[in-house]
Amino acid sequence: MTTTKNPLSGGQFLFTDSQAADIFTREDISEEQRMFARVAEEFMRKEVLPREEQIYSKDWSVTRELLLKAGELDLLRVDIPEEYGGLSLDKISSALIGEAIALMPSFGASLGAHTTIGTLPIVFFGTPAQRAKYLPKLASGELIAAYCLTEPGSGSDAMAAKTKAILSADGKHYVLNGQKMWITNGGFADVFIIFAKVDGDKFTAFIVERDHGVVSGHEEKKLGLDGSSTTALMLEDCRVPVENVLGEIGKGHVVAFNVLNLGRLKLGTRNLGSAKLALNNAISYSKERHQFGKAIGEFGLIKRKLAEMAIRCFVGDAMVWRTLGMIDGALEQVDQSQPMQVLKAIEQYAVECSIIKVWTSEALGYVVDETVQVYGGYGYSKDYPAERAYRDARITRLYEGTNEINRTIIATRLLKAAASGGLPLRARVEYLKEWPYYYDRRETEYSQKACNLVRGMAVLSLDAIQQAYGDQTSPEQEVLALAAEMVMEAYAIESVLLRMQKISPANRVIEAMARTYACAAAHRTELNSQYLVEVLKTVMDTKDLEDHFSEYIVYDFINPVLEHRTIADALRESGRYLW
Repeated sequence: MTTTKNPLSGGQFLFTDSQAADIFTREDISEEQRMFARVAEEFMRKEVLPREEQIYSKDWSVTRELLLKAGELDLLRVDIPEEYGGLSLDKISSALIGEAIALMPSFGASLGAHTTIGTLPIVFFGTPAQRAKYLPKLASGELIAAYCLTEPGSGSDAMAAKTKAILSADGKHYVLNGQKMWITNGGFADVFIIFAKVDGDKFTAFIVERDHGVVSGHEEKKLGLDGSSTTALMLEDCRVPVENVLGEIGKGHVVAFNVLNLGRLKLGTRNLGSAKLALNNAISYSKERHQFGKAIGEFGLIKRKLAEMAIRCFVGDAMVWRTLGMIDGALEQVDQSQPMQVLKAIEQYAVECSIIKVWTSEALGYVVDETVQVYGGYGYSKDYPAERAYRDARITRLYEGTNEINRTIIATRLLKAAASGGLPLRARVEYLKEWPYYYDRRETEYSQKACNLVRGMAVLSLDAIQQAYGDQTSPEQEVLALAAEMVMEAYAIESVLLRMQKISPANRVIEAMARTYACAAAHRTELNSQYLVEVLKTVMDTKDLEDHFSEYIVYDFINPVLEHRTIADALRESGRYLW
C-alpha cells in the first residue's frame, strides 16, 4: 500500500517544507483501493438510486434492506478489526467508499453515520466483550448504529448536557433520563452511543440498545437530506446494563471528541464527491442549454463559474488525500490491534481533520450554489438536480461541529501545541526574521512564492496572538478565526502545489488551477493579516508585526480570464471533471 513516507505529525505543515514525493495524492491510490470505490459506486447506482422514491418517502425498511446489502458487499466492514467481522483496511479505502456514497447524500448520511460515529466508538473504546457482542452485527448491517450527543440545550457546548445516568439500587443498571436531538438514523437504529452524566456531573458514554427503553420522536422536517432519518430520542427510565458503559466513567468527552475527528475527515471525500457530481451536472447543462444562438458554456462568466468550481474540487482533493496519506502512514507505525494506539495516531491530526471539515464543506456550498446559477431558473425547480444538491449541502457546515467551532479548534490546538513545545512556533518566527534569505523574489516561481508568503503570515499571526493573549485566547473567537483562515489557506496552497508537481508541472490546466487558487489565497491572507494587526493594536505594540508583514506583500497577479478559460475549455471538451 502506498501512503505518506515518514509522515509529518499534526500541524507540522506550517513549519516543515514538504516535497511532492513525500505526500499522498489521488493519483497514488492503488488498484486494490480503487476496487472498493468501484464496488461502492456500482452499489449506489444499481441498488440505491433506483429506489430513491422509496427512500425519500421515508420507507426505512428499504434503507435497512440496502444497508444490509451494503454489509454483504463489505462496505460496512472496512474500519472494523478482522477478529470482529471486519476488514481492518486503511483509511484511504474507507474514504473512497465515502466519496462513492455521495451519489445520494441522504443514503450516504445513513451509511456514514452508521459506519463512522455510530460504530467507531465501540471499535476504539469498547471492551473485548462489547466488541464481540456488537461489532460483527454492525459489520454485517444486521444492527444499525446511531450517535447521540446533541440535546435541546446543548449543541456545540456538549459538556452542558443534562441527560443523567443514575446507578440502580442493585448496582446492575444505569437509569438514563433525558432527551437527545438531531439523531441521524434515530428512527430505525438498534444501537445508540449515548452520552449522559453519571450522578449529574460525570460525562460518560454508554452503548444503549433500543429495547433498553429508547423512544424515537417524530421525523424532523428538514431543509435537506430528507431521505435520511433524523429524530429526537426520549430516554425515560432507560435501563442500561453497567457492562454497557463505554470507556471510563467521567471520560465521555474523550470518546465524543476523538470519534468526531474521524467523522470530520471522512466528511471530506463525501463533500467533494457531492461537489464533483454537481459540477458534472453543471458542465452537462452548460453544453445543452443555448441562449443568444450558442451554448451558455461558451460565455465568459459561465466559464468563470465552471473553472472556480473545478478549482475547489482539485484543491480539496489535494488536501484530503494528503491528510489521509499522513494518517495511514502514521497508523503503519503503531500496533493496529491496539485501538488506543490507533486513536492517538489519528488524534494528532485533529487540526488537519478540522481544516478538511471546514474547507470542503464551504467548497461544496460554493459549488452547489454556482450550479443553481448555471441552471438559471431551472436550478430552482425540483425537476432538476441542482435544487436538491443545494439543499443537501447546507448541513455539512453544521454537523460534526459547526464550522465556527472547528475554526477555533484549528487555531487553539496549534497554540496549545506550541505552548507545550510540541510545535516550534518561536523557532520558526526567528527563522522568518531572516525573510530576505528565505527566497529570492525575482527567481522564485509565483505560486511557490505565494505559498511561502501565506505560511509565513500564518506562523507570525499565531505567534502574535500567543504574545497578546497568552493562554486566554478562548474569548477571542474573531482573532482565532482570522488565524484559522490563514492556516487553512497555507495548507490548501501547499497541498495543491505539491499535487501539481507530483502529477506534472507542465500540465497547463492543472497549473492554471493551482496558480489561480494560490494567487487568490495569498491576497485573502494578506487582507486577513491587516485585519489582525488592527485588532491586536488594542492590546499590544504591533510595530514589529507590521514590519514583518510588510515583507510579505504579494505584488504578483495572474490573468484570471486566461486561466479560467483554460480550465473551463478543458471541462467542456471532456464533458466532466477529470481529476
